[in-house]
Amino acid sequence: MPIKHTAMTSLAAVSLIAASSAALAANDMSSNNTMSQDKGATQSMQSEAQNKAQGLYSTAQLMDASVYAEDDAKKSVGEISDVLLDNSMGIKSFVIETQGRMGLGGGKSYVVDPSDLKVETLNSDHASKPNYKISLDLTKKELTQKPTYSDSWWSNAQTQASGAWQETKQSAKSAWTELKATTSNIVNGGQDKAENAADATTDTADDAADATKNGADNAADSASNAANEATDNN
Repeated sequence: MPIKHTAMTSLAAVSLIAASSAALAANDMSSNNTMSQDKGATQSMQSEAQNKAQGLYSTAQLMDASVYAEDDAKKSVGEISDVLLDNSMGIKSFVIETQGRMGLGGGKSYVVDPSDLKVETLNSDHASKPNYKISLDLTKKELTQKPTYSDSWWSNAQTQASGAWQETKQSAKSAWTELKATTSNIVNGGQDKAENAADATTDTADDAADATKNGADNAADSASNAANEATDNN
């Protein structure tokens, strides 16, 4: 009997240990799932934050960033080698140097518009030195169809931009002159109308005064005649 009791006690102890181990394993799995979910949520929030407009970008860091074509998001086609500004210091174009990565001997540089690319901000140890990933809205073939960056392109683009700037200034000057003339005509026209209205009001007042005076004179004459007739009858 003592032996049987001891065996039953040992069996109960083993069952208790097994149950405890199962509970601990379940807790570990729950903790791991929670940590995994939290990590996934954090990564999702970071990714969402990175894709939002940052409000401020570093051109120095942009020129260190890799550029990817629309039809190949894994292999970089080059990097931004220059940022071209217009007379108002706004971004006119980006220059992308391919470095021979697209089978072009020696590599070529192409000029693309700001609307041809989008910038993704990646994690960085320094806020003032963000890491960027540049994604083109162009395939590799479409990129090679963009203007090639060269001395001749620069000269032509500079001449066109300068002419456009002068034309814009002249148009603005002409528009301002026309606006002043139109405003002056409106003011003068309003003044003339006001003067005409004042003259018309004066004439109307004079006519009314004359009519009132004539009416009063006629009434006085009638009263005088009536008085004379009454005297004669007496």
